[in-house]
Amino acid sequence: MAAGNWVPELVEMAGAVNLFGRAGAHSPWMTWQQLMDADPDVIITMPCGFDLDRTCAEMYWLTDRPEWRKLRAVETGQVYLADGNQYFNRPGPRLVESLQILAEILHSETFVPSLEGMAWRRHSPSSEGF
Repeated sequence: MAAGNWVPELVEMAGAVNLFGRAGAHSPWMTWQQLMDADPDVIITMPCGFDLDRTCAEMYWLTDRPEWRKLRAVETGQVYLADGNQYFNRPGPRLVESLQILAEILHSETFVPSLEGMAWRRHSPSSEGF
């Protein structure tokens, strides 16, 4: 499933291109083949209702698939985990912090990572048995 609703607008505001969801539309289902075909530069996982620790614990659903390691974002270490429950899964005042998270991830050379560790973290390939 890809992010929809307000997240595509946040991604655009952060200066990136959202490959799957559309602003104002519900989060779309996607296939592994669609993900492979798009081969994103960056992947940010933010499952609905999951905090950062639960997102990390559930990453095996992605990382155990043989296709996972072939993705450009995985090969270049550009996979991130975010606390979807607190920052991305519902609209509200935290949308500003949601945008800050995206800016910290996508433009680390410009934005100090003040929410790293609390709201987001880089996915560690070492937990995948690389």
